[in-house]
Amino acid sequence: MSAGNELAAATLETLPFSVAVIDSDGKIVLTNRAWREFGSDDSTDYVGVNYVATAAMSEDNDSHASRAVTGLEAVLEGDRDQFAMEYPCHSPDEKRWFTMRAIRFTVDGAVRVAVAHLDITDRRLAEIAAEDSAKRARAERQALEHVLERLNGLVQDVTDTAVSATSREAIERRVCDQFVETDPYVGAWVGRLDVTSQRLTPQAWAGATEFEGADGSTIDDEITLPTVNHDGDATHPAVRAIETGKSQRFEDETAGEDVDWWPAGTDPPVRSVVAVPISYGDVSYGVVVLYVADTGAITERELAVLDALGGTISTAINAIETQRMVTSDGVVNVELAIEDPDLFVTALADELGTSLEYRGLAYDEGTPLAFVHVDRADFAEHEGDVTEAATAVDAIVDAAVVAAYEDSLLLEVALRSGLVTTLGEHGVVIRQLTVSDGIADLALEAGNGQAARSIYDVLEERYDRVELLSYHETEQPSRTPWDLAATVESELTDRQQLALRKAYAADYFAWPRAVSGEELAASMDISRSTFHQHLRSAQRKLVEALFDGGIDYSLE
Repeated sequence: MSAGNELAAATLETLPFSVAVIDSDGKIVLTNRAWREFGSDDSTDYVGVNYVATAAMSEDNDSHASRAVTGLEAVLEGDRDQFAMEYPCHSPDEKRWFTMRAIRFTVDGAVRVAVAHLDITDRRLAEIAAEDSAKRARAERQALEHVLERLNGLVQDVTDTAVSATSREAIERRVCDQFVETDPYVGAWVGRLDVTSQRLTPQAWAGATEFEGADGSTIDDEITLPTVNHDGDATHPAVRAIETGKSQRFEDETAGEDVDWWPAGTDPPVRSVVAVPISYGDVSYGVVVLYVADTGAITERELAVLDALGGTISTAINAIETQRMVTSDGVVNVELAIEDPDLFVTALADELGTSLEYRGLAYDEGTPLAFVHVDRADFAEHEGDVTEAATAVDAIVDAAVVAAYEDSLLLEVALRSGLVTTLGEHGVVIRQLTVSDGIADLALEAGNGQAARSIYDVLEERYDRVELLSYHETEQPSRTPWDLAATVESELTDRQQLALRKAYAADYFAWPRAVSGEELAASMDISRSTFHQHLRSAQRKLVEALFDGGIDYSLE
């Protein structure tokens, strides 16, 4: 054998794929190591075996084997120079795919065909995975399009209701009607949450709502919320929706003997129950409970849409309730005691080892600034450490001494967020806030009972112990100090409000003055003349509102 033939033979042996050479009759004349090792007996070189005839006798003759025989015969007869095909060759343990390539050539005038088999399993598995992924994507897109097509009208109707309704009752009633007009919803009811009694009371309903649960309950029965969270399936979805703030889904196929509230006897039968919370920020207004005729009809995507609709409904209710606060003829006075070391005024009093009194809130470029009076006698020897101690409180970003009195200090503390900002966001006025011996005593004034109950719910959720000391509703005059405050705040710039609030909190208007205008200006990092310009402008607008606004102080 020549050196060239030896090199070719050695190269053929090292190839990582199976190769055999057949003659014009289809018999094998040469194989490489990969071909021999692929067979059942790697000691056999298969030389002399008729490869074409063996393939023709394969059990798979009607498909892949017949295609291979046809292609090989065409190459052997010279009808084509080469042939290629892909085929599966699965074993009991794994899935495998190969490419067969047959190429015609001649040696000393004799026809030969090189047959190679390449393992393409990795490529085929990747292609199959990509095809499956594409199918899933198409199915998911079709499902999403179906959900959006079905819910588009509902979303628009609920949004229109939220924008146009003039009362909470109208929103609740029309939302129920719109749900039952949309498949697959067959029943709906809206329940209002009373945070003081911890009861959920149905207020509006539509569709399949005539039923009696195994416990004898009906649609107009109140649901008492548990005092602690429940994880069991027996808990009503409405309760879980309020507790978690997320829509809840309950299928009839998972209903067990403990589920005694399931709506029975409806036509059509209820197969799923979904509860959507109606909450605005920290305030819970209740829940929308939906009855569905089909099991599994409400997907995760639809739950996300329902969550968004719950937000739309709550925003509309909040706007209506806020308007009612402004136009209400009543005022609700609430007194509370809060015991929680994380409440910023309690944490500050504990850090300073003293009692304190809250004196108001202002904003500086969006940052809430709270003013507090602290007893100077308790830390007279460590006054230099007061601001450092204050900033050790998690809720406080920065602190500064605005004014020093004989027996107290006025601190200005920049807040991240917390009690006073939350109360302000809900339109509740702090009339008094003092801290002593770890207890914060809080006197609030709200525009109506709903606002008072909502903020009570927020506080009870946020702090360790909240005790209701008193709750008193009174008639308010036609024009109140609230009207004055609203008028002034709408006219004043942020810097004018800050200057006025600091001056008032520091007793600048008292005589003799405990703090100078220069000191207050320094606390705002402005000149004395600029401070007085802000203050005079604020005073002028305040006096104009007082004398031109017709404010009635007869009840003050």
